[in-house]
Amino acid sequence: VLSAGIITGELENTGLDGGGNALAASGGIDANWDVDGSDAVTYKHPAYAANDGDSLWISSNSSGGNETSQSTEYTFETTFDLTGYDASTAMITGSWGVDNYASIFLNGVDTGVSLSFGSPAFNVLTDFVISDHFISGINTLSVLVTNGYDTDLSREPGPMALRFDNLQLTAVPEPGSLALLGLGLVGLGLSRRKQSNKG
Repeated sequence: VLSAGIITGELENTGLDGGGNALAASGGIDANWDVDGSDAVTYKHPAYAANDGDSLWISSNSSGGNETSQSTEYTFETTFDLTGYDASTAMITGSWGVDNYASIFLNGVDTGVSLSFGSPAFNVLTDFVISDHFISGINTLSVLVTNGYDTDLSREPGPMALRFDNLQLTAVPEPGSLALLGLGLVGLGLSRRKQSNKG
């Protein structure tokens, strides 16, 4: 029986460049996450949980999206590819935080993972698991963030940001992709043997 393995290079934490390195805490352009169709940018408010070496807070701009005077919604988005894996076995685990409150969607379906209004949403990161709504091929992970007060939508909302840390994507490889990998490794071994025999 095949077991699920970690898929690397497909689903990245927030606040990283194309090489997986942490950006500057403010103004760095995230290589993996977009917000409303534009590049997400790093932003850090003193009240937020501390950034670390492989995960930073991101927003719509380096001032925390402070361009609105009332409650506004933002959609953060990233994609990952499950080609060669059994989508029914896929799972995402990690921790996240948001200012002000948010829900996570996978391929347009509400996963039921959300954070409510209040300082615990951004003072600490909260663990989560997503184990449904995956599809074969390209998947879209999106987060609908509301920057605003849940009881007073006309109140000036202040900054807005999102953070994901310790993101891990796992799935069971499809038998066909394992067979191809095995053939490739056998071919590589044979070509190396031929080269060593020549020497």
